[in-house]
Amino acid sequence: MSPADLDAREAAATRVMRDAGKLARQYFDRRGELTIELKGKQDLVSVADKSVEELIRRELGPLFPADAFLGEEGGGTGADRVWVIDPIDGTMNFLRGLPYWCCVLAYVVNGRPEIALTVDPVHDELYVARRGRGATRDGAPIHVSAVTSPSSACVGLSFNFKQPVERYMAMMDRLTADGFDHRRMGSSALSLCHVADGRLDATVALMCSSWDVIAGLLLVEEAGGYATDWIDGASLTDTRAIGACAPGIADAFEHGIGFSLPRR
Repeated sequence: MSPADLDAREAAATRVMRDAGKLARQYFDRRGELTIELKGKQDLVSVADKSVEELIRRELGPLFPADAFLGEEGGGTGADRVWVIDPIDGTMNFLRGLPYWCCVLAYVVNGRPEIALTVDPVHDELYVARRGRGATRDGAPIHVSAVTSPSSACVGLSFNFKQPVERYMAMMDRLTADGFDHRRMGSSALSLCHVADGRLDATVALMCSSWDVIAGLLLVEEAGGYATDWIDGASLTDTRAIGACAPGIADAFEHGIGFSLPRR
């Protein structure tokens, strides 16, 4: 795919994600009126998730009819060129009125993310990454933190009831013993953004889907960090563990989470 083709998709996706963020924020402001469905233990979905994903598909589909879609709510399959959507990452926070959630979109070509966008509607921040061109927040370049010691580092954790509690608790024990502070704020996608811009120093999710994290992994990589390569052993429709961190704490972080990150 040519740079011009990717330029066109980045420009369109930036506009569409701004619109998606505005729609999601409107739903957030009247969340008490929403119809909510239970997908699993502590796993909810609302009409907001579905409407935001429908907006993204409706706006991008006619512009790029040869591209496929894979979304948390609307489904789909992996393809050579596919838009991967998480309309609201952090739905539990969204429905509880907690201001830590976001809307996520990635464009993946032959299994590799090329464009990543995450909008935080509550704080009106848009994160964008383009492979080989760096990462930005509202157009300004961002970079991972310069931290070099676990005792000065903070890790964003992610948990859901689809994973073994014992594995998660063992990981927390190792990270804490090595000196890491931690937060669990409820959106792996937004935590990856905050690693990319240095607000967090690392983040880990022991079980997640591609739409949760594939955009954020590219953001961290383009911001100078180390991050899981999603397709190293997984397809876009699989679940897997991911991690991302600032380079200065990589060895200690890998010891804590129990798996390695690519060095790029």
